[in-house]
Amino acid sequence: MMHNNLEILHVPTTDIVIGILPIVGKGREAERFAVKSLLRKLLQADVEIAHNEDGKPLVEGYNISISHTQGWAAVILSKTYKVGIDIEYQSERIQKIAKRFLRADEPFTQTSDILYAWCAKESLYKLRSVLHLGYQEMKVDPQAATIYDLRSNNSLSVSLRSVEEYLLTYVWE
Repeated sequence: MMHNNLEILHVPTTDIVIGILPIVGKGREAERFAVKSLLRKLLQADVEIAHNEDGKPLVEGYNISISHTQGWAAVILSKTYKVGIDIEYQSERIQKIAKRFLRADEPFTQTSDILYAWCAKESLYKLRSVLHLGYQEMKVDPQAATIYDLRSNNSLSVSLRSVEEYLLTYVWE
């Protein structure tokens, strides 16, 4: 569903809703405004965003994850499921930092796979923020659309939306 460049996605058979909105302007204030606008549209009300000691956003009555990148903001909400989301601008720049977050057994060379691995790991990190997972404790399999939490010895499906401007991934449990 699109309204004034707002995109709303509903995850089938869940109460999970995702909002994606272009950010108008530059800087943190523009990002905050976009996130507040997304929440207002998704929840049909003005809500306060608090943060826990780790900086994770909190909205009363909901599990929430927030992400923004060059020109875009994304929010995922659920009353039932824990959620994590990441949105990244599609760019070759990810190649420059790939060795910081890829494991030796993630020998990705294509920018799309590297960006997918980054977004998936960021989504899982946000989902399980209390664990403070390191990038080496997560392994991504793009072909299976799966991320492995090696510390907890379990895996999750990674959902994605890819358009020309950005890649968005999200996870839930």
